[in-house]
Amino acid sequence: MAASSMTGFGRTEINLPGARLSVEIATVNQKNLQVSVFGPEAWPALESAASGWIRTRLQRGKVTARVTQAAALDELARIALLCGMKLTADGELLLRLAENTRRPSVALPDFIEAETAVRTAFEEALQNLVVMRQAEGAALAKDLNERLAKMSDMVAGMEEAEKAAPIRHRDAMLKRLKDAGLNLDVSDERVLKELTLFADRADITEEVVRLKSHIAQFSRELLQPNSGRKLDFLTQELLREVNTIGSKASEIATTKLVLEAKTEIERVREQVQNLE
Repeated sequence: MAASSMTGFGRTEINLPGARLSVEIATVNQKNLQVSVFGPEAWPALESAASGWIRTRLQRGKVTARVTQAAALDELARIALLCGMKLTADGELLLRLAENTRRPSVALPDFIEAETAVRTAFEEALQNLVVMRQAEGAALAKDLNERLAKMSDMVAGMEEAEKAAPIRHRDAMLKRLKDAGLNLDVSDERVLKELTLFADRADITEEVVRLKSHIAQFSRELLQPNSGRKLDFLTQELLREVNTIGSKASEIATTKLVLEAKTEIERVREQVQNLE
């Protein structure tokens, strides 16, 4: 199962003796899992029970679940129709809906009696929500993989542009020393070691290797569920390595690619915030 989005919606209805209820569950992005349950005043035990059902299915996101009496909503729609009014979700209507939610027009059975049926309805609404989250997650994963492919090309470009940088740095240092009147024996082991250390400061090989590894791991994690936090971490690592390359860059082409990569990583970061 691939990564899922944290945005979704699921709805179902349930028929009880003397009443028809609707169950709606909506989720939006949030770093941790936060669950809020709103239901009939006659069912104070619903909040704790429903919260437990939701937490068995979802790992991250801000979740809002509402149980409303469909009969009350239907009556409001009927009255609006008789008055020649169009039922729209304006502020006044939302207040009426909230009032109808808390004060049911039809007596409800005890929650203990209805719990099994209510749980079944919640599981159905949750399944509808999960399907929606998975569909959006697949779309996000496709977009992210396309961006990762672009980044792979950018990394290859950086590697090619900076391939000769260590040698250029070494030769430039030798020239400056010679111009200063210092004649060094490059065959001397100590001199050679110092020149090598200086040249290594311009070498981006380690950063390129880590970037390639992070990109490959990112693609693998997109195929796993509940990978949002790990992907967020990998995004930070991608940015860190690219910044290091930027500080070592000696070619204009590399600097340009670094700027493009940072822009792409920011877009990746924004998309990752949507994943569970």
